[in-house]
Amino acid sequence: MKKFVLLCAVLVMIGFYNSCTKDKTSQPLSVVCTGADSASNTYNLRIKAIMDNNCALGGCHDAGTASRGVILDSYPATKSAFENKKCLCAIEQSGGCLPMPQGSNKLADSLITYIQCWSERGYPQ
Repeated sequence: MKKFVLLCAVLVMIGFYNSCTKDKTSQPLSVVCTGADSASNTYNLRIKAIMDNNCALGGCHDAGTASRGVILDSYPATKSAFENKKCLCAIEQSGGCLPMPQGSNKLADSLITYIQCWSERGYPQ
């Protein structure tokens, strides 16, 4: 009987341990930036248009609204938001972040790749 109680206690402890560990969300695969030419994948040439059309809209992440304290309508603000506010995680919708754009479809994979490569290359202006 003691062995049965001990076995049950061990199983319960294992169950609690597994339920209390961090979520094991899959990490996004490493992005391949060969299609995102570093000379043209800059904020001014590509990223600004993506932000303006999908993020820095009235009521979202423009300077007037600054939803959740995130502004994505200028280079300094966008760079800062990506460095400090988990914006890439939100756009990738990889888990652990509020998925963006909120209330809309996920950005096209090609746009996400441009943003990922821009981030990996140090946010060139």
